[in-house]
Amino acid sequence: MKIKQLFIVLLLILNFGCSGTEERSTALVNVFLVGTPGFFEEVGIEILGVEVKVTGTRGQDNAEAVYLPNLQANKQANLSTLVHTGQYLIGRGEFLAGAITELKLDLGDDNYLILRGDRLVPRFVDASAEKPVMSVSIPLDGGISHDVFIDFNTLESILLTGGSQGEFILAPDFRTFTSLNTGEIAGVIRPQGQNPQRQKSLILAIQGLDTLASTTQNMQGNFLLRGLTGEVTVFIYPFSNEFLPDTIRNVIVEPRQRTQLEEINLRLNP
Repeated sequence: MKIKQLFIVLLLILNFGCSGTEERSTALVNVFLVGTPGFFEEVGIEILGVEVKVTGTRGQDNAEAVYLPNLQANKQANLSTLVHTGQYLIGRGEFLAGAITELKLDLGDDNYLILRGDRLVPRFVDASAEKPVMSVSIPLDGGISHDVFIDFNTLESILLTGGSQGEFILAPDFRTFTSLNTGEIAGVIRPQGQNPQRQKSLILAIQGLDTLASTTQNMQGNFLLRGLTGEVTVFIYPFSNEFLPDTIRNVIVEPRQRTQLEEINLRLNP
């Protein structure tokens, strides 16, 4: 009888041990879109889903990519709502611990721009632009949730063709980062007037000669630069000529931390 009881206890221990190992061997991945409308009043991008490729057996890049469909009813991400803390969930799924090696967005053709009140429809620069691929190296630790951000670079992604009848073309340009190994810079810009679009500024985070991130502020003047580490310089370029640009140097950003800047009061252009 004692041998039988001992056998049952050992079996239970083994089962619990295996269960715990299996749970720790997978990681939850949430893929978000962030971005800014830039110089446009609004930018709408239709996102059908995202394909995620991870390392395969024994760390080799031989795993099949997993498609995460966009399950939201409205698949059109409005970049105007993604400034400051806004973010748009593209998809989520569980993956074996290892690393993400590639992300491929699946974009639809229901895209639009609003400029000076006019609604415009951009066209893709070519067929490959509808499924932009991003090579990445994002470690996945088992047992935890990973937030992966795809940052839409409006300044590089929306281009105006030349000629007398110029049109806007969509050549998607993205950067990727995670919340686990990067930090943020937050701030507020004053003054804010009756015309939010006129009061907007382009805010850049620059490290050396590289522009790491760009954004604009929301209607309350708040902005958030995400996916940063190390020492950066923040440049503020007002859309209106009524105000002068400003520069904030030597801003230190730590992983998983938010660096809060003092309130920025734009100077009037004499």
